Amino acid sequence: MTTTQLRTAAWAAIGLCGVAAVVVGVRLYRPAHRWPWYALAAGLLSFTAGDTAYNVQEVYLHTPNPFPSPADAFYLAMYPLLTAGLFGLVRYRWMDRDLPSLLDALIITAGLALPVWVYLVQPLARQDGLTWQERAISVAYPLGDILVLAMLVRLLAPSPGARPNRAVRLLVLGTVALLANDIAYGVLQMDDAWHVGTLGDSGWVVFYTAWGLAALHPSMAELTEADVPPQSLLPPWRKLALLTAATLVPPLVLVYEERVGRVQDATALAAFSGVLFLLVILRLAVMVVAHRKVVAREQALRAAASPLVAAVWPEEIARACDRAVTALFGPKVPHTTRLLSPRDADRLYDRLARTTTWTSGRWVTDRGTASEDDAAALVRHPTLLVPVAALGPELSAQLDGLPHALLCPLIQPSGGSVHGVLLAAGPELNLAEVRGSLELLASHAALASERLALRRQIIRRESEAYFRTLVHNASDVILIVNDDSTVRYASPSAEAVFGTAELAGRQLPDLVAPQERKRVIRTLATLRSLGRQEAHDHWWVEGDKARIEVDVRCRDLRKDPTVGGLVITLRDVTEQRQLEHELTQRAFHDSLTGLPNRTLLLERTQRALLRGRRESTVTCLLFIDLDDFKIVNDTLGHSVGDRLLCAVAERLSATLRRTDTAARLGGDEFAVLMEDAKQPLDAELLAAQVIQRLSRPFQLSVESVSVSASVGVATAMDSTDAEELLALADLALYAAKAAGKRQWRRFQPQQRIRMVRRHDLQLRLDTAIARHEFDLRYQPVVDIRAGEVVGFEALARWPRLGQDAVPPGQFIPLAEETGRISALGAWVLRNSTADIARLQRRVPGLRLPYLSVNVSARQWRDNGFLNEVCRAVESAGLAPHTLQLELTESVLMQRTPQIDALLRALKDLGVSIAVDDFGTGFSSLRYLRDFPIDVLKIDKSFIDEIPSDPQQVALVEGIVHLADTLGLQVIAEGIEKPEQQRLLADIGCRFGQGFLFARPLTVEQSEAVLHHRNGARPKPQG
Repeated sequence: MTTTQLRTAAWAAIGLCGVAAVVVGVRLYRPAHRWPWYALAAGLLSFTAGDTAYNVQEVYLHTPNPFPSPADAFYLAMYPLLTAGLFGLVRYRWMDRDLPSLLDALIITAGLALPVWVYLVQPLARQDGLTWQERAISVAYPLGDILVLAMLVRLLAPSPGARPNRAVRLLVLGTVALLANDIAYGVLQMDDAWHVGTLGDSGWVVFYTAWGLAALHPSMAELTEADVPPQSLLPPWRKLALLTAATLVPPLVLVYEERVGRVQDATALAAFSGVLFLLVILRLAVMVVAHRKVVAREQALRAAASPLVAAVWPEEIARACDRAVTALFGPKVPHTTRLLSPRDADRLYDRLARTTTWTSGRWVTDRGTASEDDAAALVRHPTLLVPVAALGPELSAQLDGLPHALLCPLIQPSGGSVHGVLLAAGPELNLAEVRGSLELLASHAALASERLALRRQIIRRESEAYFRTLVHNASDVILIVNDDSTVRYASPSAEAVFGTAELAGRQLPDLVAPQERKRVIRTLATLRSLGRQEAHDHWWVEGDKARIEVDVRCRDLRKDPTVGGLVITLRDVTEQRQLEHELTQRAFHDSLTGLPNRTLLLERTQRALLRGRRESTVTCLLFIDLDDFKIVNDTLGHSVGDRLLCAVAERLSATLRRTDTAARLGGDEFAVLMEDAKQPLDAELLAAQVIQRLSRPFQLSVESVSVSASVGVATAMDSTDAEELLALADLALYAAKAAGKRQWRRFQPQQRIRMVRRHDLQLRLDTAIARHEFDLRYQPVVDIRAGEVVGFEALARWPRLGQDAVPPGQFIPLAEETGRISALGAWVLRNSTADIARLQRRVPGLRLPYLSVNVSARQWRDNGFLNEVCRAVESAGLAPHTLQLELTESVLMQRTPQIDALLRALKDLGVSIAVDDFGTGFSSLRYLRDFPIDVLKIDKSFIDEIPSDPQQVALVEGIVHLADTLGLQVIAEGIEKPEQQRLLADIGCRFGQGFLFARPLTVEQSEAVLHHRNGARPKPQG
């Protein structure tokens, strides 16, 4: 075989090796998209076929430099195949329509294409002696090279300054060798000086070899994986220098053409210059737009800085990041943001290390388990762009179905620990565009998170110091106990309970009272064995001076690494228990006498009733009231009254059996619970015994005091309810009071009826007072000797005429008890003054009759009574000296400065003051001298017996002489017989009133009596 034949075979072998290398590389590295590499392999195969056909024609067909030939068809077919393959790489590698890189590639391509056009294409197109086929083929070669070069430059355009790719470099080397060899081939063809086997063939060998090696390098798989071009306003300096050189090509060619003295194609130069100018202007416009976007992102980051600096909670950092990401993406781009905690971030990175693989500058889901190198890559590439599916189902469900997510770890620019991850999900291209801004935002968030962590640490340390101070100064004792019941720690307050704070190493049961140790052991064992977290108990501790009761709270914190034991909190509750006992004593006992109060009495009564039903015994209740106790208080003072109540309680308790209960209900009311009685007679005997014992004088510290008692008795036969039984005993007491002092009465059903009637009467009385359903009657006061009427006493009657009358003896005391007497008395005063004033005006020329009005003790104590009297007198037009107000001896005995001032003010007004029912009370004669009294009204009980009892006559005569001595007038009440009138006249009593003279009259009847007795003629009306 000759040398030329060997050369032909070697060329074919070199070309096929390049093709085989590409196919093997595709099968070996499995790029995501294989067809671009197969297109490149097809282009190499076509070029190899062209070389083989060319060599066969020269060697075996002996055709020197065959042109054109079938080999040219294979050569030209290579260019579209290579262009298609490179286009596929560009398409899959730069998916984001990177306009700046595209413009850069066009500028470089145009700059390189101009000299090829001027010095190669145009000369070939104008060369003489070539057929049109030869001219077209010759022009097609450099144009195909320029097309391949343009696609390669587009593939290479974003790469400067980014991660280097060995496969791209080998492709560039092979393409440059191909372009250089094709240019040399075209120039030599024009001069008809091309020969096979020269040094010029080495360019194609480099082309085959470089492209084959590019396919065999592992980085070839990255060329079909999408990559993100670096975000920069200005190209790297190398690319900038290349772009500058490309734009200077037209002027340099024009200068060269002018130097050599010929400008072959000014139109082409102008066209290329214009295209380059437009591309440069467009490139600058793109930079301006990019600059505006950068400014907007900086503003968004700056707006997020203030909330991040002011944030005091992690939620505020998350909200600030969410607002900033929304501003970066804009309202039209779908996105979502999550701020993951450090723990969630670690779990996410661990998942990505196990389920994803680093490829082409990004993480993609892997079919297998990642290696340790993949896990290490996570550290080398902290910011990750991953498919949302790689984040796991839980996190993916929160991202609203968005395709990709960008993970930006919260790391300070200077490094340090990861404080979490800022996760932004959205379209891949938009995430790539704002990647740098999100990384900067993440660094700001990291600073804020670290500041919060430092703040929490400071707060924790301050809290620890705060709680340490609290524990050291707390009054509660805090113990930490090991599993063997030894004390490991005791707070300083333990000294107040145990006498020393040095308790470490001592057994806890040994610290309490001996009888409490088993209880302590049982409590601790229960807390440990049953898995309870808390226990509550009460222990007694032997203190230095006395036993101390402590409230115990136990909590199992053995699993807490900071404690690792049982926490026992002891609180001294000795004083609290004493106070509780005292409060209980006060709640159920009378504070003065120490006897049980109403509440305890009712409770014991209810229990006794239940027990009595079971045991067939009788439960009895005695209601006791002291007679005339108010007089003791009023005369001797409340302190003496209190001592008397205590003495009564002692004597009452001494009278009872041990099973009975004495109680004080309030005031001067007592009660006795008698249990286990055989019959109600036992209660009656006890009631009589109580009355007898309490009737004996009480020797107090100052003097001897005598009181009596009235008792009401009720038994379980009357009621089985404690409250009702006490009420029935009260009814029986009411009956005993009505029967006289020092009496006892057992409850009878009729008493309930009387009480119901009394209650009904009270309701009717309230309504009557509100509606003024009363009438006034006037009883004349007569001059006993002359028989003339000198005045009238106003008397209230209820109800009105024609209805069933209620005796004054019933409704007047009831009104006193209920407090309605003031309203009734005011009505009587107001209407009686009006009646008598009209009567006075109808009897002119005669002595004016006066009006006498009874005033209750409650009215005398009323501060507004003086004004009430003044208004009544003024409105009626009654002369004040014709008004007489009556008071009882009890008012004199309750002498107060207020009553003194009221009496003197009434005297100054001209009103007379009379003492009603004189002789029935306990007033002292000194009161007759001290008070401004004008009249004494002798009670009817003194007048009734004077016809038959000389002593009664002497008594009345003494009262009359006493009144004369004091300058007082005397009025005898209840004169019903002539003998009484005669005797009173004989002893010097001048005035009297009673049925002998007239019964209570209406105002009209009073006027008639006045005319009859005084001889007055009625004044004509009108």
